[in-house]
Amino acid sequence: MADNIIVAVFSSVDPANETAKAIIDLKDARDSGFKFKSGIIVTKDARGEVSVLESDSHPFRGMTVGAVVGGLIGLIGGAPIAAIGALLGSTLGAIGAAGTAILTSATVSSIKDAMHPGTVAVIIEAEEDSPKAVDDIVAKQGGRVFREAARGPIA
Repeated sequence: MADNIIVAVFSSVDPANETAKAIIDLKDARDSGFKFKSGIIVTKDARGEVSVLESDSHPFRGMTVGAVVGGLIGLIGGAPIAAIGALLGSTLGAIGAAGTAILTSATVSSIKDAMHPGTVAVIIEAEEDSPKAVDDIVAKQGGRVFREAARGPIA
């Protein structure tokens, strides 16, 4: 299984939530070739500020957010969201280091470009035998997938 960071960007909250639910179902499916590690849903408002979706309003509530996912949140959202990432379980230093250790700058730039005001992103850390299952889930909800194999250790 390959360690991957997967970001799916959607035009609104509902398809992001449906995708997150389907990913949870995939995680629970036997012999799926998919091992979910952590996940979160973030939104970008009209001012361009990224925030974490309320934990009680999405399927990842109560799950631990790893340093890698927190790191990516910090990279796409800037300094204010990096502090939220720290509160989610990572230190500020680990946030930047984790994100840059596992993602190329081209991937981060592509994600930032796709995150227009009003968009919502599902960010997950997972091991996958094949990208097909997640790609199909995201496509069904009209999202765009960004995926990169982890280049460094995943916390």
